[in-house]
Amino acid sequence: MPYKAVIFDLYGTLVGNFSLKAYNKVQEEMAKILGVSYPKFWQAMGETIKDRSLGNLSAEENIVEVCRPLGVKANRMQIEQVVFLKDEFTRKSIIPEPEVLEALDLLKRNGLYTGLITNCNSAVPRFFPESPLSQYIDAPVFSCEERIKKPSRRIYEIACERLQVQPQACLYVGDGSDKELTTAAAVGMLPILKRTDLKDVYDPHRPEVDNWQGHVIDEILELSTIISELA
Repeated sequence: MPYKAVIFDLYGTLVGNFSLKAYNKVQEEMAKILGVSYPKFWQAMGETIKDRSLGNLSAEENIVEVCRPLGVKANRMQIEQVVFLKDEFTRKSIIPEPEVLEALDLLKRNGLYTGLITNCNSAVPRFFPESPLSQYIDAPVFSCEERIKKPSRRIYEIACERLQVQPQACLYVGDGSDKELTTAAAVGMLPILKRTDLKDVYDPHRPEVDNWQGHVIDEILELSTIISELA
């Protein structure tokens, strides 16, 4: 079956890694606004990652939930300031390099559909329409909207359904977080590892990356060559 679509991961693939150092600096500012200990705030935020990525908490609810065990009752202004910091970090983090847009444009001109699957909080789909990526992605799928996340097989199936293609006709490109490549292969896609620097990520130890034996790219522009070779 010829390949008809390419489905991408977001962070570390179409845009830079979700920088742990940069986000920690933002969290320090957030803790300062709320008047709480940064280490305790950092820990409490970490405990809500799953709820955020599954869409169980809005940004405002998340801050209230984090403050509760810390014995802090944030006022509206504090919550708005903290959410603004988070939103600005997200908005800036989903802007791709020009080379990525060039690669996506080439894929589209070659007749391929494009999809996106990302584990994320509600700010990502909110700001995604402003990102240049939105012009090139036919079917973006966000965990917080679907209320399921990678490595669930279902989120891959949703992307294929929205693109109206069979998994066997799809390539999946990602940096190997959340066991995404293994699951892509399990549903019938051809997975491709996008190499990225893992020194500044929340999950630097990725067994499937360390043991990867499949196709590998360093830049998204390499995809067109791989697709030609597979054809």
